[in-house]
Amino acid sequence: MMAMHRLRMLAATLLLSTLAGCMSLDQVPRAERDPIYGLGQSAARLIAEQSWTPPLEQQVLLLAPPEVDTTLQANPGALNEALTRALLALKNGPQVLNWSTDRPAVDSRQWRLESTLEASGAALTLSDRTLQPYQLQLTLVRSASAERNETRTFTLSGAFDQAALESLARNHPAP
Repeated sequence: MMAMHRLRMLAATLLLSTLAGCMSLDQVPRAERDPIYGLGQSAARLIAEQSWTPPLEQQVLLLAPPEVDTTLQANPGALNEALTRALLALKNGPQVLNWSTDRPAVDSRQWRLESTLEASGAALTLSDRTLQPYQLQLTLVRSASAERNETRTFTLSGAFDQAALESLARNHPAP
C-alpha cells in the first residue's frame, strides 16, 4: 500500500514537472523570436523619446499601411501590428488608429505615421548565420495649418537574422 502511494506521488511529481517545463517554454521574450515585433518595440520607444507638445498621451497617431521591401520577406501587416501594439503598450502613449495614406489628418493633434522598411545593403554571411541589414524610416506628418504641414522623420537601422525572417514568413505568410 505504501509503495502504491509513493508511486502515485512520483507520477504526480513527474506530471507537474513536465507541465511546468512546458509552461516555461513561452517565457522567452517575444522580441527574441520575432524580429518584426522587436522592431515595433524599438520604433515605439523612439517615438516616445521625442518632445511632444501637448504630451504624447494627448496625441493621435494614424498608422498608414507600411511599405516593406519584398527582399526582407516581412509581411507589411505584421509590421503594422507590431507598431500598433508597441505604441498602445507605451505608458502615457498616444491613441493609435489604422489609417489610409489618401486621407489627411484632420486635427493638429493627429499625426499620420508612414513607415518604410527596406533592405539597406546586401546580406552579410557569418559563420553561423546570415544577417540582412535594414532601415526603417518613420515619418510623422500633421496639418499645422491650412497652408502647411509639419513633418518629423526618424530612422532606425540594424540587421535581421535571416533565419528568423524566413521562419516568420513560413509561420505567418502574407495574406
